[in-house]
Amino acid sequence: MRGRVDFHRFEEEPMHRNPSFYCQACRMQVQLVHHGEHKYQQQDGASKDYVFGHCARCNRVGLVEYEHEADGAAAEPRQLWPSVLRPIDFELPPRVMEAYQETLRCEAAGAWMATAVMARRTLEVVVREFAPDHERFLDGLRALYTKGLISEELCRWGEELRFLGDVGVLPTDPKASHQDAKEALEFLGALLETLYHLREKFRRMQARRQRGRLGADAPERPS
Repeated sequence: MRGRVDFHRFEEEPMHRNPSFYCQACRMQVQLVHHGEHKYQQQDGASKDYVFGHCARCNRVGLVEYEHEADGAAAEPRQLWPSVLRPIDFELPPRVMEAYQETLRCEAAGAWMATAVMARRTLEVVVREFAPDHERFLDGLRALYTKGLISEELCRWGEELRFLGDVGVLPTDPKASHQDAKEALEFLGALLETLYHLREKFRRMQARRQRGRLGADAPERPS
């Protein structure tokens, strides 16, 4: 057995956590009103707490998981029910969208190794869109920075995730933790928003302001 399930509801030391979760009926982030908790203790010292409750707005059921590492470090709560993927509020090229959605499905399933591997795969697809001469995502990020497509801070952020290049290729490769997968997804989301959303918004603003200046500078027609 990998662990045991503790079926008590923390009567001795009630937690009464009220995390937020995404309610699909309300279509917004809302508070999960606490009904009870459930603890799963693993033999390696890690544990998981499950918080059950309902939406504070519409009473729909929700379930959130807290995962604690063996060293006591607690991760952010993860929504288990209703299952939800991170929203994508802007358009992506088909190949990028396909890879990114697969990454999000791995995250929703709690498969952290698969999430990290697919995050790297998505980064490689993005890099080839803008820097086709570079296969490794780190080289591609540096090329994007050199071209002025991303900031130095975003490039350095990506370099801190260089471990993604070694995850999941061989059986002896290092494993990815929940925190590793979370940080990879946060960076990936920031990169996608910068390249496919913010730059496009900036171009539209520039074009609109340019049209306005041209209109203002145009000579008046004689009446």
